[in-house]
Parts: sequence; structure tokens; C-alpha cells
Amino acid sequence: MTSSPPRRGRPPVSSREALEEIAFDLLLRDGYEATTVQAIMAAGGVGRTTFFRYFGSKGGIVWGEFDRAVERLKSRLDERGETPVMAAILTAVAESTRLSREAAPDTWLDRFRVLDEDPALRGESAEHWRIWAGAIAAFVEQRTQLPAESVVPASIGGAVQAAYVAVLRQWVADPAAVDLSQLETRLAPLGQALQALLEASV
Repeated sequence: MTSSPPRRGRPPVSSREALEEIAFDLLLRDGYEATTVQAIMAAGGVGRTTFFRYFGSKGGIVWGEFDRAVERLKSRLDERGETPVMAAILTAVAESTRLSREAAPDTWLDRFRVLDEDPALRGESAEHWRIWAGAIAAFVEQRTQLPAESVVPASIGGAVQAAYVAVLRQWVADPAAVDLSQLETRLAPLGQALQALLEASV
């Protein structure tokens, strides 16, 4: 009886999270367009069946968790009860961010960096962030009866999204400064200004 020859090359990864981490290493190094599904599979030592079971597509690596983050934000907004509108929004943003980090602790900031910096993703990124901001505008509509597409709710959604992105960019530049416990505090001055705007509009 002859034994099988030893396998060569990198051992296959054993989880979706491990393959995702490898994928983001390649995306950050080579860019989205230049990074192929085949390159990710080869680096992770997995086949097509495993890759597509995990992600569905190359885009799913970047956008799958982002879309789940939007759903987490909506869920947290739905739970805020009668909390003042802007306090509810900032708490929901902080809580959904914490859950997103817990879901992908090794890649959540890399994901933002890729979608924020890669030229090939900027168009899609703008659309996904529009949906994120729209979730906030819809919550404002629910609480105030102002149409979500009208000036005040849309402005609140856009302003919170812009401030949130600014914080994420600072964290990308200095990962040692990441402190989710301070996210609400950092967004609080904007929240106070927007709460005043809201109260003057209803």
C-alpha cells in the first residue's frame, strides 16, 4: 500500500472569516479590479464551491457585511422607543458599529478602507452610503412625519453619514485610536445641532 504524497503549498483556510482576511490583504495590496476570485481562492487554498458559499461573488466580500451593517442600524433604530430623535440615532449608530466590529473584528476597518479608497468602488460606495443615510432619514420620518426625502430628514441622514465617515477615516489613519465607546461622544456636537434644527422644523 502506497501512501499519498504530502500536500504542497499553503494549507486551506478553515473559516469564512479567515478567507475574508486573506481577501482584504489582497484587495488592499492590489486593488479591487486587479484582485481576482481565482487569486483569493489560491491564497486561501479553497475551491470555487467554498468561495461562493461564503461570499456569492467578489463584490460580496466588500458589500455583504456592509449591507448587514445597514440592517443592524435599522434594527437598532427600531428599538429606540421614545428617546429623543438624535440621541436615538447616535446610539443606534454606535451600537450597530459595535456589532459590525464583533461580526468581523479582523476586517471591519479594512472593509471601510477598501470601499473608501479604491477608485473602482467609489460609485458603488456612494450608493451604499446613500442607503445607510436613508435608513436614518426614514427613522426621522417615522418619528416626525416629515417625509424622508424632504430637506430636514435627508439633511440629517447625510450629515450623520458624513460625520461617521470622517471618524472612520481618522481610525483608518490611526488604528490605535479606535475607541467605539467614544463614538457617540464624538458625534454628540453634531447631534445637538441637528436636534435643534429638527425641533425648529416640527
